[in-house]
Amino acid sequence: MSWPLKLRALSFVIGMGVVLGEVAIIAIPLGLALWIAGVASALRIAEVGLVTGIATALAIIVPAHLRPTTVVAASHNGASR
Repeated sequence: MSWPLKLRALSFVIGMGVVLGEVAIIAIPLGLALWIAGVASALRIAEVGLVTGIATALAIIVPAHLRPTTVVAASHNGASR
């Protein structure tokens, strides 16, 4: 059964948000350390973090929404006896 477009869009947005949040958990402390060390400016760190986060999120979410995994019931594949 196919999901309606509204639910697909909602799933996509929630997935993007979750992955961006996970990237931020790593990017914020790393960026803060780089800023304190004087390696890069805050704006440059934010730009690189945002681009990296969006690229990572798209790499994870898009394949999952283009071809969703199929769930096979255990009784159909012989696993339940």
